[in-house]
Amino acid sequence: MTDSVDKASRSYSVTVSGERFTCAQISGLGPQGGLGLPGQELTLTLDDCVLTDVPGAQEWALSAEGLAESCDVTIEEMVPDSPTPVTTWHLHDAKPDGIADHSTTASNHETRIGRLTVHAAKISPVTPQ
Repeated sequence: MTDSVDKASRSYSVTVSGERFTCAQISGLGPQGGLGLPGQELTLTLDDCVLTDVPGAQEWALSAEGLAESCDVTIEEMVPDSPTPVTTWHLHDAKPDGIADHSTTASNHETRIGRLTVHAAKISPVTPQ
């Protein structure tokens, strides 16, 4: 399998206040955010997110349009047919800042967000136990 096919088949699971939603792609994760510097603001872009039956996570994500509160967020990089994440990151003091192309369907309790910009004070990779 080529790296481009491998990356294309990955998805991301985002957990906010115990509620989980998925995103097709996330940029801004990796070594540049490993430790973070005091006062440094790290920026991530979450693309093609689907939030179903997660009112708290939805409220947090959509708060980018108003007064957003920061919280800790966990992101897991997943590959098909594997129950365990390839990589896990912990975002400290993450706060949504911008949102584009979102829609909500009341009948199936689903919100789709085309692009969500999130700022975090620190991004830490989580080491498996």
